[in-house]
Amino acid sequence: MKPALLMTWDITLLSILGEQMKGRLLPPTYLNTFIALAIALHLILPIRRIIYSPYTYLGLVFVVPGVALNIWSVRLLRNKNTTIDFHGIPNELVTSGPFRISRNPIYLSGVILSLGIAILLGSLITFAFPIALFLIFNGLYIPSEEVALETTFGKEYLEYKQMVRRWI
Repeated sequence: MKPALLMTWDITLLSILGEQMKGRLLPPTYLNTFIALAIALHLILPIRRIIYSPYTYLGLVFVVPGVALNIWSVRLLRNKNTTIDFHGIPNELVTSGPFRISRNPIYLSGVILSLGIAILLGSLITFAFPIALFLIFNGLYIPSEEVALETTFGKEYLEYKQMVRRWI
Protein backbone atom coordinates (compact mmCIF):
# COMPACT_ATOMS: atom_id res chain seq x y z
CA MET A 1 0.00 0.00 0.00
CA LYS A 2 1.38 3.39 -0.99
CA PRO A 3 1.33 6.40 1.34
CA ALA A 4 -1.38 8.97 0.56
CA LEU A 5 1.15 11.56 -0.68
CA LEU A 6 2.59 9.13 -3.24
CA MET A 7 -0.89 8.11 -4.38
CA THR A 8 -1.78 11.79 -4.90
CA TRP A 9 1.41 12.29 -6.93
CA ASP A 10 0.60 9.17 -8.97
CA ILE A 11 -2.89 10.45 -9.79
CA THR A 12 -1.43 13.83 -10.79
CA LEU A 13 1.15 12.15 -13.04
CA LEU A 14 -1.54 10.01 -14.66
CA SER A 15 -3.67 13.11 -15.26
CA ILE A 16 -0.73 14.83 -16.97
CA LEU A 17 -0.04 11.75 -19.11
CA GLY A 18 -3.72 11.56 -19.98
CA GLU A 19 -3.74 15.20 -21.08
CA GLN A 20 -0.66 14.61 -23.24
CA MET A 21 -2.37 11.64 -24.87
CA LYS A 22 -5.52 13.68 -25.56
CA GLY A 23 -3.62 15.84 -28.03
CA ARG A 24 -2.78 12.81 -30.14
CA LEU A 25 -4.90 10.94 -32.60
CA LEU A 26 -6.33 7.76 -31.17
CA PRO A 27 -4.69 4.52 -32.33
CA PRO A 28 -7.86 3.31 -34.13
CA THR A 29 -7.75 6.54 -36.16
CA TYR A 30 -4.27 5.65 -37.39
CA LEU A 31 -5.37 2.10 -38.18
CA ASN A 32 -8.48 3.16 -40.10
CA THR A 33 -6.64 5.94 -41.94
CA PHE A 34 -3.77 3.66 -42.89
CA ILE A 35 -6.14 0.97 -44.17
CA ALA A 36 -7.97 3.56 -46.29
CA LEU A 37 -4.67 4.98 -47.57
CA ALA A 38 -3.33 1.52 -48.39
CA ILE A 39 -6.42 0.72 -50.43
CA ALA A 40 -6.43 4.13 -52.15
CA LEU A 41 -2.72 4.03 -53.01
CA HIS A 42 -3.05 0.45 -54.21
CA LEU A 43 -5.78 1.54 -56.61
CA ILE A 44 -4.30 4.89 -57.64
CA LEU A 45 -0.55 4.31 -57.43
CA PRO A 46 0.18 0.59 -57.14
CA ILE A 47 3.97 1.19 -57.65
CA ARG A 48 4.76 -2.50 -57.99
CA ARG A 49 2.77 -5.65 -57.39
CA ILE A 50 4.77 -8.14 -55.32
CA ILE A 51 2.07 -10.67 -54.45
CA TYR A 52 -0.28 -12.02 -57.09
CA SER A 53 -3.57 -13.87 -56.90
CA PRO A 54 -4.26 -16.50 -55.59
CA TYR A 55 -1.44 -15.87 -53.07
CA THR A 56 -2.99 -12.56 -52.04
CA TYR A 57 -5.69 -14.58 -50.27
CA LEU A 58 -3.03 -15.56 -47.75
CA GLY A 59 -3.71 -12.10 -46.30
CA LEU A 60 -6.81 -13.61 -44.72
CA VAL A 61 -4.46 -15.72 -42.58
CA PHE A 62 -3.56 -12.40 -40.91
CA VAL A 63 -6.83 -10.46 -41.20
CA VAL A 64 -9.00 -13.05 -39.44
CA PRO A 65 -6.68 -13.57 -36.43
CA GLY A 66 -6.07 -9.80 -36.25
CA VAL A 67 -9.78 -9.11 -35.93
CA ALA A 68 -10.29 -12.05 -33.55
CA LEU A 69 -7.41 -10.92 -31.31
CA ASN A 70 -8.87 -7.43 -31.11
CA ILE A 71 -12.34 -8.68 -30.22
CA TRP A 72 -10.95 -11.11 -27.62
CA SER A 73 -8.77 -8.42 -26.01
CA VAL A 74 -11.50 -5.79 -25.85
CA ARG A 75 -14.05 -8.27 -24.47
CA LEU A 76 -11.63 -9.37 -21.79
CA LEU A 77 -10.99 -5.77 -20.71
CA ARG A 78 -14.73 -5.11 -20.60
CA ASN A 79 -15.37 -8.32 -18.64
CA LYS A 80 -12.75 -7.21 -16.10
CA ASN A 81 -14.51 -3.82 -15.85
CA THR A 82 -11.36 -1.93 -16.71
CA THR A 83 -11.02 0.83 -19.26
CA ILE A 84 -10.50 0.33 -22.96
CA ASP A 85 -10.35 4.10 -23.37
CA PHE A 86 -6.90 5.17 -24.53
CA HIS A 87 -7.12 8.18 -22.21
CA GLY A 88 -8.53 6.25 -19.27
CA ILE A 89 -6.83 5.00 -16.14
CA PRO A 90 -7.15 1.23 -15.75
CA ASN A 91 -8.47 -0.11 -12.46
CA GLU A 92 -7.22 -3.67 -12.95
CA LEU A 93 -4.08 -5.14 -14.47
CA VAL A 94 -5.28 -7.77 -16.93
CA THR A 95 -2.76 -10.58 -17.40
CA SER A 96 -4.94 -13.40 -18.71
CA GLY A 97 -6.08 -14.37 -22.19
CA PRO A 98 -4.08 -12.66 -24.94
CA PHE A 99 -2.37 -10.52 -22.30
CA ARG A 100 -0.40 -13.65 -21.27
CA ILE A 101 1.39 -13.56 -24.64
CA SER A 102 1.56 -9.82 -25.38
CA ARG A 103 1.34 -6.77 -23.15
CA ASN A 104 -0.30 -4.95 -26.08
CA PRO A 105 -2.60 -7.38 -27.90
CA ILE A 106 -4.88 -4.62 -29.19
CA TYR A 107 -1.98 -2.81 -30.86
CA LEU A 108 -0.65 -6.16 -32.07
CA SER A 109 -4.04 -6.95 -33.61
CA GLY A 110 -3.97 -3.67 -35.55
CA VAL A 111 -0.53 -4.39 -36.98
CA ILE A 112 -1.53 -7.98 -37.87
CA LEU A 113 -4.73 -6.74 -39.53
CA SER A 114 -2.91 -4.09 -41.57
CA LEU A 115 -0.29 -6.63 -42.64
CA GLY A 116 -3.07 -8.95 -43.79
CA ILE A 117 -4.64 -6.16 -45.82
CA ALA A 118 -1.25 -5.37 -47.40
CA ILE A 119 -0.92 -9.02 -48.43
CA LEU A 120 -4.49 -9.07 -49.78
CA LEU A 121 -3.77 -5.99 -51.89
CA GLY A 122 -0.36 -7.29 -52.94
CA SER A 123 1.33 -4.02 -53.96
CA LEU A 124 4.59 -2.85 -52.48
CA ILE A 125 3.26 0.53 -51.28
CA THR A 126 0.72 -1.13 -48.99
CA PHE A 127 3.47 -2.73 -46.88
CA ALA A 128 4.58 0.71 -45.68
CA PHE A 129 1.46 1.00 -43.55
CA PRO A 130 1.91 -1.95 -41.16
CA ILE A 131 5.50 -0.80 -40.62
CA ALA A 132 4.39 2.79 -39.94
CA LEU A 133 1.63 1.58 -37.64
CA PHE A 134 4.09 -0.51 -35.64
CA LEU A 135 6.51 2.43 -35.33
CA ILE A 136 3.75 4.83 -34.24
CA PHE A 137 2.31 2.44 -31.66
CA ASN A 138 5.74 1.45 -30.36
CA GLY A 139 7.10 5.00 -30.23
CA LEU A 140 4.14 7.23 -29.39
CA TYR A 141 1.61 5.21 -27.43
CA ILE A 142 3.08 2.21 -25.67
CA PRO A 143 5.82 4.04 -23.71
CA SER A 144 3.39 6.50 -22.11
CA GLU A 145 0.89 3.73 -21.39
CA GLU A 146 3.63 1.69 -19.73
CA VAL A 147 4.50 4.64 -17.49
CA ALA A 148 0.82 4.95 -16.54
CA LEU A 149 0.56 1.22 -15.80
CA GLU A 150 3.76 1.24 -13.77
CA THR A 151 2.52 4.25 -11.83
CA THR A 152 -0.88 2.66 -11.21
CA PHE A 153 0.15 -0.93 -10.46
CA GLY A 154 3.79 -0.60 -9.34
CA LYS A 155 5.56 -3.85 -8.57
CA GLU A 156 2.73 -5.98 -9.96
CA TYR A 157 3.14 -4.37 -13.39
CA LEU A 158 6.95 -4.54 -13.27
CA GLU A 159 6.75 -8.30 -12.59
CA TYR A 160 4.26 -8.72 -15.43
CA LYS A 161 6.50 -6.64 -17.70
CA GLN A 162 9.42 -8.99 -17.00
CA MET A 163 7.35 -12.08 -17.79
CA VAL A 164 5.49 -10.91 -20.92
CA ARG A 165 7.02 -9.25 -23.95
CA ARG A 166 5.77 -5.95 -25.32
CA TRP A 167 4.64 -7.43 -28.64
CA ILE A 168 5.05 -11.23 -28.80
